[in-house]
Amino acid sequence: MTASFTITQVERFKREAKRLHRDSHISHSQALDQIANANGYNNWSLLSKRSDAHDALKAKSVRPPFRFVRTPELMRQALLKVPEPRGWGHPTRTDNAQQQVEDLSSAFISPQNAVEFAIDYVTCLLTVPRFKLYSAAPAYWEMRSWLPYSCHSVEDGTHILVNRSYKPVGQVGKDWANYAEFPSLHARFANDLRRTFTAQGSSDGYLFNDGCPPWHSRADAVAYLDRLRVLRQMLN
Repeated sequence: MTASFTITQVERFKREAKRLHRDSHISHSQALDQIANANGYNNWSLLSKRSDAHDALKAKSVRPPFRFVRTPELMRQALLKVPEPRGWGHPTRTDNAQQQVEDLSSAFISPQNAVEFAIDYVTCLLTVPRFKLYSAAPAYWEMRSWLPYSCHSVEDGTHILVNRSYKPVGQVGKDWANYAEFPSLHARFANDLRRTFTAQGSSDGYLFNDGCPPWHSRADAVAYLDRLRVLRQMLN
């Protein structure tokens, strides 16, 4: 019979997966599946659902909302380019910056939580006097992964918050994701209401487009922050 695990054990497995992801350069989801396989399950989803922790983790009362916590100085550092790699055969500067970004897709307990996190992130970002982002800076990849890009329709009246790669908001990289496995990021409201927070010139539900991403300029970040606040009001 396959073992069942406690919340403490599941959290330890998650930490092991993060180390495996960092040390072996495989994707975070692949690392989770490897950890699950080593403990008797075909994939991480099955381990999570059949563990003793599953019902507890589903309850919002078990976890408080996941908050963005960073000082303006740390944000300034996140906007700096990572050092150039030394020698041949090493990951590129951009790859190194991207690998520093943590996967948060399972951290948010609700779409409201994800939007509040994004509001706090952009608010902190705007405290940095010099607004300039590069693809070799961790903050650039944080914004592409952690910030909502669209309320993507998954079925009639149900939407999921996705990032710029159309992955559940918070997910790092471009690995395939089953939206049904992220119910904590689902929200229900009429399709036409998405227009209230849609960026000008975008399809309904898109908080920005390639002409006005929040990493493009301070003005674009301010406008994006305003749209996030409208979305927050709709979700409350």
